[in-house]
Amino acid sequence: MLTTTYEMLQKAYRRRYAVPAINTQGGNYDIIRAVCLAAEKSRSPVILAHYLSTGAYSGHQWFFETAKWMAQQVSVPVAIHLDHGDTFEHCVEMLRYGFTSLMYDGSACAAEENARRTNEVIRAAHAVGVPVEAEIGELARLDDQGKISGSTNAADPEEVRRFLTLCRPDSLAIGIGNAHGFYNGPVKLRIDVLEASREFTDIPFVLHGCTGMSDQQVKASIQCGVAKINFGTQIRCRFLDYLRQGLDEGIDQGHAWRLSQYASDRLIEDVRKVIRLAGSENQA
Repeated sequence: MLTTTYEMLQKAYRRRYAVPAINTQGGNYDIIRAVCLAAEKSRSPVILAHYLSTGAYSGHQWFFETAKWMAQQVSVPVAIHLDHGDTFEHCVEMLRYGFTSLMYDGSACAAEENARRTNEVIRAAHAVGVPVEAEIGELARLDDQGKISGSTNAADPEEVRRFLTLCRPDSLAIGIGNAHGFYNGPVKLRIDVLEASREFTDIPFVLHGCTGMSDQQVKASIQCGVAKINFGTQIRCRFLDYLRQGLDEGIDQGHAWRLSQYASDRLIEDVRKVIRLAGSENQA
């Protein structure tokens, strides 16, 4: 059942759980299928997330049409989301394809410029009923050894406050020491930044870079009003593991679809674990 993220995140915020957003590697059908079937089995809302970089290979419209078809095969709420949109033009392009949720990431800019650019996207998206996620406090990227590439900001709550006086997104990702990729060692999250920011806003928060975080950290963030948790690296790597296992075991029998189905079926339980961690089971 295709929907936007607005109602699902508002409901999650009120009831203190989160909706899982799973990166689909540019519209990989096997991953999309696993996510939607896991959501159906768990009676959970879910978000199919898309990166511009992976879509450059598969085609953004291909991702949308594949995700839309799969969303129509299940009875739970499914949103189709652009993650880390980098320009107004790219965000509008996704709106034209039919995306039901957008993130504009202006976190590399100063708060004022971030707000100005985010407002441009909000005006375009809201005109067609699509909610917008913003980001304040730039996130790092981690390489395969867990080494930091780029910023690893924990946002200043006063900067968050200033940003929200200048624009009003539908949800907000706040940098709290989280990063994309595999962490090298314990994750040092600034939950206190979420707690301080929650004192002056009721906007649902978003937690990026959840792969490698402890369950306790994710749950503590949800109690501070995180209503969307993002998983990409963990799901992608599990899927690749299952493809390798399937090849090693001769599951394919010379047919690519047998290997794809094997990996997709195995991935369902991994997604269900994320759903249970989010607390969104039986919330559809």
